[in-house]
Amino acid sequence: DLADIDIIRVGDTYYYSASTMHYSPGAPVLRSYDLVHWEYAGHSVPKLDFGNKYDLNGGRGYVNGIWASFLNYRPSNKTFYWGGCIDFSKTYIYTATSVEGPWNRHTTINKCYYDAGLLVDDNDTMYVAYGNTQISVAQLSADGKSEVRSQQVFSTPSSVGTLEGSRMYKRNGNYYIFLTRPANGQYILKSTNGPFGPYEMRQVLLNMSGPVSGGGVPHQGGLVQTQNGAWYYMAFQDAYPGGRIPVLAPIT
Repeated sequence: DLADIDIIRVGDTYYYSASTMHYSPGAPVLRSYDLVHWEYAGHSVPKLDFGNKYDLNGGRGYVNGIWASFLNYRPSNKTFYWGGCIDFSKTYIYTATSVEGPWNRHTTINKCYYDAGLLVDDNDTMYVAYGNTQISVAQLSADGKSEVRSQQVFSTPSSVGTLEGSRMYKRNGNYYIFLTRPANGQYILKSTNGPFGPYEMRQVLLNMSGPVSGGGVPHQGGLVQTQNGAWYYMAFQDAYPGGRIPVLAPIT
C-alpha cells in the first residue's frame, strides 16, 4: 500500500516517498535505479511522535498521521527534505543527508501544507505548492525550515471540482503545479511569470484505464525525468484488496 507518490531522481538513483497514515515508522523511502525494481531504503518519519493518540494512549490516530507529503533533494547542501501536514494543523519538516537516515525533525510550520509538493528552484530558493481546490504557493526560508511568504495562486473551476495532490516543477523557465482530481484525473497548471503565477490550467488525463483491471484511474503521483531526458509519471491504482500500488507511464 504505497499511495500519494512523490518521486525524484538524484544522480543515477530514483527515490519514492509514500503515505503511511497511522503506521510507524512513517513515510517510507524506496530506491530504484530503473523505475521498475524498487527496494526499501529508509523512513523519513522514524516515529510518529505527534501526540499520545499515536501511541493509543487516551485516544487513537487511526487514518491520521502521514498523508500526501513531499520529498526532494537540495544539491547545495546535499540534503533531503521531507515535509507533511499532520492532523490538518501543523506541517513538519524533516531532513537527512542520506535517505537511510538519521532523519531529523525541525521546528513546525503552524499551518497545514495540505497535499504538498516541494520545488528547489535554480537559485536554491525552496517553494511549496499545496491545498485542496484553492491552490497556494509558499516560499520557505533559506534553511527550508520556516515560511517567508504564501499566497493563493489558483482557484479550481466548479466544472472541474476538486484539485489536490500538488507536485511543483520548473522546466524551461516555466513553473508547473501537477494536480490530482480524485480519483479519476490529472491536471497541470503553468506559469510563465514566476512561482506565484498567474497560472493557466490544462487537463492531462481523465478516466484513463490503468494496467490493473478494476483498479480505477492512476492518480496522485509525480513526474520524474531520466538521465537521458525522458519523462515518466508514477501514480497509484486502487488494487483492492491488495492496496494502492504503483503504476508507471511515459509522458510526452
